[in-house]
Amino acid sequence: MEIRQLMYFIAVAEELNFGKAAAKLGMTQPPLSQQIIKLEDHLGVKLFQRTSRKVTLTEAGQYFYKEVVKINGHLSNAIKETRLVDKGKLGVIKIGFGPDYVTLTKLLKIYEERFPNVEIHLEQMSTKEQIAALEKKGIQIGILPGPIKHKNIESRVVRHYPFNVVLPVNHHLANSSEGIDLFDLREELFIMTPREIGSVYYDKVISILQNAGFSPRIRKKTYELQTVIPLVAANMGVAILPEMLNYFRREDVAFVPINHCTETLNSSIAWNNEDRSPLIQLFMKIAQEI
Repeated sequence: MEIRQLMYFIAVAEELNFGKAAAKLGMTQPPLSQQIIKLEDHLGVKLFQRTSRKVTLTEAGQYFYKEVVKINGHLSNAIKETRLVDKGKLGVIKIGFGPDYVTLTKLLKIYEERFPNVEIHLEQMSTKEQIAALEKKGIQIGILPGPIKHKNIESRVVRHYPFNVVLPVNHHLANSSEGIDLFDLREELFIMTPREIGSVYYDKVISILQNAGFSPRIRKKTYELQTVIPLVAANMGVAILPEMLNYFRREDVAFVPINHCTETLNSSIAWNNEDRSPLIQLFMKIAQEI
C-alpha cells in the first residue's frame, strides 16, 4: 500500500465519482480505478459499491475513510513540522549558562519571540561543566567567559564587562565614587571562585591584582560567582567581579569602579563545531544582534 493510494481513495470517497475525482487529482480515470482496485486487493475488502449510475462507500469504506482522513492530517502535520525542524524553527535547544544573566535574558527574550515553537532547556553550569557538556553534545549552546580554546568547540565573544571592586557597604572605601586604587586593598582578604571551575575569570583577577602590585590573600572560595556577593555582604572579604554581576546588586554591598584598570571579562557563546543543528545557526544569528 502506498501513500498516494490513500490520497486517491480520499478523493473518490469525497467525490463519489471516479471522473470528478480523477479531474481533481489531475489524472485520467482508468489509472485511478486501477489504483483503487489495487488498494482493495491489498486490504482484502471492498471499499466502494459501484453501479452504472453511482458510487457509494461500503460500511468498511466509511470506516476506512474516517481513519485515513486522520492519518492524512497527521501526515500533513508531520511534513509541516519536519520542514520547521529542518529550518531550526521547531525542536529542543539545550543551553548551559553561567553568571552572565544580562546576555542570557536578552537572548532568550528575542529567541522566544521569534521561535515560539522551540522548547528551551536551561541548565546553570560552571565553565568547566559547560565545556564538558558541549564536547559530549549534552548542550548545544554555552554562555560562558571566553574566548574558549578547546578542541571541537568554537566561541564568539558577545560582550565585554569591566571589573568592579565589591565591598561591604560599611567598608571605609565603599563610597569611593571616583574609583579605587587596588593597591589600597593589599591587606584585604579576597573571595573568589577556584581556578579549576573557571580559569578565565580566576586568571584575569590574579593578573589585575598582581599588576596593582600585590598577590591577593584568598580567604574563601565559592563555586558560583553570584554567591560571592552575599559572602562579601557578610564581611567575609572583598571581591573583584565583572560588571555583569551587577545584576545581583543588593543594598548591603557596594560596586566600586577600579582606577587605571582596562581589563574586561569577555562573555562568549560557545558551540560544538561538529554539531550542524540549524537550531544553533539561528541562535547565533540572534547573538550577533545583541
